[in-house]
Amino acid sequence: MKKLIGITAVALIIAIVSSCKKDITELPLSAGDLNNYYKSSKDMTAAIAGMYTSFQEEMTGVGTGKDASDGTEAYGGRYHYWGEGRSDNFDRSQYVNSTMTELAFNNLTINNPATDWGGLYRTIYRANLNIKYFPPIAKSDPLVTPIVLNNALAQCYAMRAECYFYIVRLWGDAPVWTEPYTDVTQPSARPRVAKAKIIDSVIIPDLANAYSLIQKNQTPIVWNINEGAICAMMADVYMWRAGQPGGGQTDYQNAITWIQRLFLAKGPTGVAYGGTTAANLETQTNWKNLFIAPTTSIEPIWSIHWDNTVNGCACIPITTQLSNNPVKADSVVYFTWKKNNKVDTRFAKTIDSTATTTASTQLAHMDKVLKYFNTNNNANGILPTGSTALSLNVYLVMYRLGDVYLSLAEAYAQTGDLTNALKYLNFIYLRARITGTPAIPATQYTTTVAMENAILQERQYELYAEGKRWFDLVRTGNVKNVMDPVVARRQKAFGTAQTGFQDLNKVLWPLSQDALNSNPLLVQNP
Repeated sequence: MKKLIGITAVALIIAIVSSCKKDITELPLSAGDLNNYYKSSKDMTAAIAGMYTSFQEEMTGVGTGKDASDGTEAYGGRYHYWGEGRSDNFDRSQYVNSTMTELAFNNLTINNPATDWGGLYRTIYRANLNIKYFPPIAKSDPLVTPIVLNNALAQCYAMRAECYFYIVRLWGDAPVWTEPYTDVTQPSARPRVAKAKIIDSVIIPDLANAYSLIQKNQTPIVWNINEGAICAMMADVYMWRAGQPGGGQTDYQNAITWIQRLFLAKGPTGVAYGGTTAANLETQTNWKNLFIAPTTSIEPIWSIHWDNTVNGCACIPITTQLSNNPVKADSVVYFTWKKNNKVDTRFAKTIDSTATTTASTQLAHMDKVLKYFNTNNNANGILPTGSTALSLNVYLVMYRLGDVYLSLAEAYAQTGDLTNALKYLNFIYLRARITGTPAIPATQYTTTVAMENAILQERQYELYAEGKRWFDLVRTGNVKNVMDPVVARRQKAFGTAQTGFQDLNKVLWPLSQDALNSNPLLVQNP
């Protein structure tokens, strides 16, 4: 495990930490050196950039200088491995990759790279540094006005909350750091804190603090955490909390409240999200602009920026740029969607639709997701338009209005308002389907369970490859009934050992060997 050493400039912090897979046991930075560095608005900008860089590399790709020549995950890609790798959306491809093979058969080991939470703690560490050292900058640089300072702090609090939210959803209980480690005389290893306590005492307060600090009614930069993003994150947290022990109706109502606050915020085009009609969504014709041009679409809330010229290949595990991706679409989901949803315009825009059940050579195309790429058809299948392989930007979506509409529909259903639940479900359902498709009638889903199942199915298609499906299954208590048949089917087809979810402890990810080695106070998940 690589560890940080004392340095004198945030620029060096960014350079060094970007190359480290740091965990939560670390050598301290010199507090004196940091006080000498955090002096100007430029220092603040560099530090915020370092925080976002840490997060985007973990989620998106390997970054410059990392090895992704064989298409396997070397540093990043966690967005898809964490959010969908264990779900019924994805399966391992014929290009065997140990990371995805373990996820597909639910046989995770502590040496699987995706079990490493170090990158999230690295990002938390940077946020903690910023929260501690930003406030005094205003005393030495008049450019750091209260608004500038508060907006910067809001992003740091919200980023810390988002990282802890990933941690508790994946691993459950976890160590908590809300201060940077700057004193060598203090213990560097900490035990795990109960996941419910992290949500209640860290994540929700951090997001509430972020919302109080962020400047309201401003046109945001879609790459930055903004007013709408904070609201979306808070709603997401409450939707998750509702399905945990002790959660329930109050959490769903809180989610509705935060979504209504989001509707008051402006999107990246300067127009308020509104959130009352289908007109507030991107059009069906321009649906892909959500992914390839989020700065010009009315629907995005927060997307992860990636600049190939700076960061290198955005080698997500299901890119169109490689011929040997380690991840492909699950065959049942793929062919069910293709066969039964001929009126659904999203299928051909989301994934390479040329695969057939009879042509084995075409099955390889199931490993290519199209929604993040400007694409066209040629004799060899669907390839990126106007770009050299491995030189495309990918803008992964953290939150967008379509996602929020479906969360609102679910929250309404869970609080007994099936009328509004159906209204928001239909907004997404009709936007996705060819002209003339009738709306879902009120008589079709007359119970909360039926409505939630319909919403969950619509979320699977609408948000495919957006890192949501696994969390949806866990959050709604559907992991066992959905995934046990999937894992058993894969075992039968490949003759590979598999483990279902009879023991629901398997829902949690194991702590990585690196984490256990670096922190002797950690206790492995059962």
